[in-house]
Amino acid sequence: MRPAAIAIAIVAAAAMPGPLLAQEPPPRHGLWIALGFGGGQVERWSDQGSATRRTTVTVSLRGGIVVVPALRLGLEANGWGLESGNIDDPAKGVTVNETMLIAQVYPWPARNLYVKGGFGRGEFHTMHADDWGSSAWGATVVGVGYDLRVAPNVFLTLAADWARGPLGSADPRVTTSTGRRFRGWTAIVGIQYH
Repeated sequence: MRPAAIAIAIVAAAAMPGPLLAQEPPPRHGLWIALGFGGGQVERWSDQGSATRRTTVTVSLRGGIVVVPALRLGLEANGWGLESGNIDDPAKGVTVNETMLIAQVYPWPARNLYVKGGFGRGEFHTMHADDWGSSAWGATVVGVGYDLRVAPNVFLTLAADWARGPLGSADPRVTTSTGRRFRGWTAIVGIQYH
């Protein structure tokens, strides 16, 4: 399913009337934490290399504070696995990650639909002996999501994000890989507590 179709499905689900939407507005206050798993596609390239695209699993961890019921601020760490690590082979494992400051805005708080934006650091991690990792400020993310209440303070979250940004340059003493960049999208199912 394409990212636009996922976002439309989330918005449509949030707009549907029904018993879940008739309940009292969720208790958004204090601290919150969320863990998400899903899938997506990431594309990366550099000044020396053409773009390569990979569909893979994604993981995210978010947490922060509720400023007012319609606004949450927090930190988010997420990543795409490009090559699985291996305990028996420490030279395997490649990921693209982001660490960001995010804001989630609930335009209609009682409907549990939110839009998200964030800014932070993009990171390329590699265990390959002939390459170096890199990182740079300037990564951004935008997204849309829907919180489905399953217990008094527990929510199931359906979300779709789109991100892009720089990954920095590898150490030129080892390899020439300057101007690393990426873009990617993810579809996420998560659990959230606040």
